[in-house]
Amino acid sequence: MKKKLLKLICLVAASVCALTAAFGLPACKKSSRPVVLLEENIIEDKYDNYYEIFVYSFCDSDGDGYGDFNGITSKLDYIRDMGYTGIWLMPINPCSSYHGYDVTDYCAVNDRFGTMEDYKNLLSSAHEKGVKVIIDLVINHTSSQHPWFQQALGGNAMYKSYYNFSTVQQDGYNQKNGLWYESWFSPDMPDLNLKSNLVRGELEKIIKFWLEMGTDGFRLDGCKFYYPSMDDSVEFCKWIQDTAEKYNENAYIVGEMWSGRSDIESYYASGVDSFFYFDTAGNVRDAINTNSADEIWVGMKKCAETSGEYISAPFLSNHDNGVGRFAGRVSRNEDKIKFGYGLMSMYSGCTFTYYGDEIGMVNRNPQSDPDLRVSMRWDNAGSNATTPPPGAQEPEYVFDGVKEQLADGDSIINYYKTCNNARNAFPALMRGTAERLPGGDESVLIIKKTYNGEAITVVINLAESSKTVNNVEGTLAQSICVSGNVGRSGNSLSMPKYSIAILT
Repeated sequence: MKKKLLKLICLVAASVCALTAAFGLPACKKSSRPVVLLEENIIEDKYDNYYEIFVYSFCDSDGDGYGDFNGITSKLDYIRDMGYTGIWLMPINPCSSYHGYDVTDYCAVNDRFGTMEDYKNLLSSAHEKGVKVIIDLVINHTSSQHPWFQQALGGNAMYKSYYNFSTVQQDGYNQKNGLWYESWFSPDMPDLNLKSNLVRGELEKIIKFWLEMGTDGFRLDGCKFYYPSMDDSVEFCKWIQDTAEKYNENAYIVGEMWSGRSDIESYYASGVDSFFYFDTAGNVRDAINTNSADEIWVGMKKCAETSGEYISAPFLSNHDNGVGRFAGRVSRNEDKIKFGYGLMSMYSGCTFTYYGDEIGMVNRNPQSDPDLRVSMRWDNAGSNATTPPPGAQEPEYVFDGVKEQLADGDSIINYYKTCNNARNAFPALMRGTAERLPGGDESVLIIKKTYNGEAITVVINLAESSKTVNNVEGTLAQSICVSGNVGRSGNSLSMPKYSIAILT
């Protein structure tokens, strides 16, 4: 099967180049090497390579300018071929905004994205291909247009208990109809009273609804803001995890806890499977810019120590990090974009990729939320493109689209594919406990990762020049390089700049 896939990739590349030459278009970039994929060894647990999708901007299947469920379904082969075994859909519920974090109905879908039947079809198609689907669970607050809040404003005592009202102004409170109500994120997003048993009863119905439909879990929005007290927020996270497991014991929950390490460690006491590790991108960028083996090793260790017995969730970009996509953080340097993903792929846990990072997408204004959510570039011609979200500048694409990059073995997208494939081929890479081995230097890191009796050795050259690494035992199973390949002679490795070797 792998040989057939390799032949197909090479055939597609040759065909595209022939067509461009025939029609007088710019020539394809010549690939210096084919994409060689290893046989996968997928374990059925909660460890996956996740792909984050903003549905609005991902793939427009019907030409109305908005991405939709059917568009995602049409790209599932691409997602799975890239080595992603899970997708996270940003909010899919009806809402009052482009971003979706102000829900007006928790048990329905945004009609811009299609119908509930379209979503169910996406679920079943994803599961057939071995791809899990988790969705955003936005329950710190509702939309001010939600029927619960509208009833509360109208004086309904029961629904008033769903929110936190006050007769006087307080920090984080806004006013409507002469009533002050807690709303830290926005006046249009009133905070729910999560201590209310009535509210928790409603939320349990919502969790049950999506899990019984086949959804595989949730991303929890804004865990830090559930309560003023961290202890109360941790308890509520535990309630969510326990409630989800009542309806699907394998439900995967990942929380957004944008804070320091000690706070994230405290939240893991809730038993939630994962919390995002926001420091990953900074650690990786600094390691690349300083060519420092110590920097990346300390980053890996801190990430693993923070999650402890639970599952780490490192990422380089997402819609929340406030500093823009990773490509912009490394000055749009193609080698650094690739190597950054390579370094993160050596972390244990569930990695998360923001749609478009695999082709080096950037955003003009790193602090602009709409600029972070522009259309995925499926090809240079603009196929399946979507309308930019309100407030977004005209998208800027530094690198080729998906179609063109897939035909180039040296592209960013094929580097990403190689990294994901390695994580799927070596269970220890995704799940293993890491220890640092002797033999490296200031820019060469050697680690051993062990899982369930399997051990692999990972050698990383962070230097911007080639290195010879001596006395490395094991069989060279995979080399992940921004250019060239790792060479093996006896017990020595010849490693190009920014390269990774995996030995068994």
